[in-house]
Amino acid sequence: MADSADEIANQKRLKDRFRGVLLGIATGDALGSPLEFQEARDSSHFITDMVGGGWLHLAPGEWTDDTEMTLCVVESLLAKRVFDPDDIAQRFVSWMKKQPKDIGSHTKHVLEEISEGSSWEQASREVQAQKPEGAANGSLMRCAPLSLFVYSNPDYIASLSPVLSRITHTHTDCEWSCVFLNVLLSNLLIGKSKQDSVDDAYDACTEASEAFKERIGRAMEPLCETSPTGYVLDTLEVALWSFLHTSDLESALLVSVNRGADADTVGAVVGALAGARYGMAGIPVRWLNVLYQRDHLIELADAMLDLAQSYS
Repeated sequence: MADSADEIANQKRLKDRFRGVLLGIATGDALGSPLEFQEARDSSHFITDMVGGGWLHLAPGEWTDDTEMTLCVVESLLAKRVFDPDDIAQRFVSWMKKQPKDIGSHTKHVLEEISEGSSWEQASREVQAQKPEGAANGSLMRCAPLSLFVYSNPDYIASLSPVLSRITHTHTDCEWSCVFLNVLLSNLLIGKSKQDSVDDAYDACTEASEAFKERIGRAMEPLCETSPTGYVLDTLEVALWSFLHTSDLESALLVSVNRGADADTVGAVVGALAGARYGMAGIPVRWLNVLYQRDHLIELADAMLDLAQSYS
């Protein structure tokens, strides 16, 4: 009987964390989007509610391309029941053709090439070649669903995450950032501590650049002065620092999105991390009450858990 009670409690926690990841992404995106491209705020002037507005003129609780592309990945996994990068790429293209309010310039260029007949491998490689040093955060913001799909097998996560990145972003810093985030998320989902989860994620990035490793180290330091720009390592550093140096989801999101710059994307990444650690239960009710399509996100998270456990 005790074992059964423990199993029920563990399943309840896992469901809360799966929901936390998807709703955390959307919450961080919606909270940060009005602050995108703005200057950093000091703590006495933090935006703490879903205010909407910003350069995209969003409604309170409305999210952007970060969440929209994340859901393309979720919907592909649920429909195909396998990781199918060809299907994900076509879903990205279909989404682009609906003319979303926002889409990253690098991502848009790749998806336009795919829509004109190139394979995603060719399109992504050729667009990267036009700006070899470019390493935007457009794949990091949408990679988390893979950690849900194979949460119990970090080896699969480490091998598939670079492929998920390469659909649009082939720079190695982008690929390793996705590996790091997804391995970290998978560890948090099963209840590992923050530090053990970070250690496992770092160990999975066996061939990452020195610049990447330096940023992970900087995220451990007491202070972080980095702005969360569209550069993937800036986003990763600020997101990790915000997660590690706070003790609840609300604080983690507020210290990250109020840095401005690419606030919606850093909010989405922090939301995934904090959601995996604190669950949906950690998201303030005042945010959930206005979050766009909240109930649909819950349904998708529950379906992802069912899918993931059907393979275990």
